[in-house]
Amino acid sequence: MLNILFWDIDGTLIRTSKAGLYAFRQATEELWGKSVDFADIATAGMTDNYIGRQVIQTVLEREASQDEIATLCRRYESILPEQLAAREGFVLPRVRNILSRLCEQDDYKLLLLTGNSKQGAHVKLRHFELEQYFDFACSAFSEQSEHRVEIARRALDIIRGHWGDPAQHNVYVIGDTPHDIECGKAIGAYTLGVATGAYSLDQLQNCSPWWAVETLPTPETFLAKLSSI
Repeated sequence: MLNILFWDIDGTLIRTSKAGLYAFRQATEELWGKSVDFADIATAGMTDNYIGRQVIQTVLEREASQDEIATLCRRYESILPEQLAAREGFVLPRVRNILSRLCEQDDYKLLLLTGNSKQGAHVKLRHFELEQYFDFACSAFSEQSEHRVEIARRALDIIRGHWGDPAQHNVYVIGDTPHDIECGKAIGAYTLGVATGAYSLDQLQNCSPWWAVETLPTPETFLAKLSSI
């Protein structure tokens, strides 16, 4: 039996001081000569493709094509490194300690289940020197999916392809939004909500996760909770 941990990125592992939104704004201005106001666009827990679609609909006042969404997202990815470098982002408390400790355990697999594209995830985690902790080849990214549940279902297929029946393993989804909890429940995973993003602990607890915390605990407490199943 393996313990397979699918981690969200933004608000769970890192805070980027909205570098991603600044990158989307710059990309939009370059491509269409218009600035986007994110006040009316939901972004927390949403996929890159979903955000891209909403941005295009907002600035062009029409439906976005798949080609336009792809073009915007690829330009966003190319701008993202400079926007990350220009802002005071940080790794969230005890993240690095937990990841380092789990990597020492042979029966733990650290993967990503994120609304970021694979390239966007690489850029962010490389910037914060967290990239080495995760198996990108077995992780689930947004790519062409706009909804987290679709990405979660792909995560299940990844488990089947590499380690057999998911029911034989303990599968966890760790994130900072109700969307993370929802997609974890959709695939029968143990869900951990951590209130280090845009949602409060009460809001996460209202989603009835398996576990909810203000911030990630010490590695010892984290491992003890996972071992209690």
